Amino acid sequence: MFLYLVRHGEAVDEAESPERPLSLRGKQEAALTGQFLKAIGAKPKLCLCSDKLRSRQTAGRIVEELGIPVKIEQRKGLAPKDSPEGFLEEVESFADDRLIAGHSPFLPRLAGLLLCGRADADAFPMAPGGLIRLERRGRGAWSLSIAISPAEIVEFL
Repeated sequence: MFLYLVRHGEAVDEAESPERPLSLRGKQEAALTGQFLKAIGAKPKLCLCSDKLRSRQTAGRIVEELGIPVKIEQRKGLAPKDSPEGFLEEVESFADDRLIAGHSPFLPRLAGLLLCGRADADAFPMAPGGLIRLERRGRGAWSLSIAISPAEIVEFL
C-alpha cells in the first residue's frame, strides 16, 4: 500500500486573500505533481484534504491530472498545526493506496511519525507542491520510496 503525501502548491499571501488560494505557480506545481503521479502509475482510491482552499485546490488539480476516478474527501485533523498522532490509527487502517493533499508541518510530521516513530517535521522538509511516497510493508512498517520537489519533477518529466 502506498501513501502519497503532497504539500499544497504555493498560495497567495494572506494580505492579498484571507482564504489563501493557490497562486498561478501553485496551480502549476499541483498540476506537475499530478502529472508525475500519473507517470509513475499512481492509482490512489481516495484523496484526503483539509478544509483549507489551497489544500482542496491542490487535491482537485492532482486528481484532474491523474485522469482516473479518485474520490476527494475533506477531513478534520489535517490542518497545518494538527497533531499527526491523532491521525495515525486511521492511516494504519488504510487498505488501498491513498493520497493526502495537505500542509506543512503536518505532512512532514506524519512522515516522521510513520518512518521514525516521532513527529519531527525537520526530518522530512517539503517544498510547496512537494511529494513524499511511503510504502507500508506491514502494520507499523513503513519505508520512504520517493521524496521529490516540483523543481525535480520538471527534470523528471
